[in-house]
Amino acid sequence: MKIKCLLCGDIIESKSVHDLVFCKCESCYIDGGSFYAHIGAKDFSMIVLNKSIIINILKGGNNNDTRMLGK
Repeated sequence: MKIKCLLCGDIIESKSVHDLVFCKCESCYIDGGSFYAHIGAKDFSMIVLNKSIIINILKGGNNNDTRMLGK
């Protein structure tokens, strides 16, 4: 899964379990690779993620889709 920071423009991706990745400005992070999605941000309105991934996770699906909005 990837997320985009709207403050610095970084698109970041965690590639494996315990691969914690921060954007350049350290306003958001992602962890977990394709095993789980752990996302954090100072302001969640300043990150973009693919809504179909979130809907799939909420329905109990897996997280193998790594497409980004605006890409």
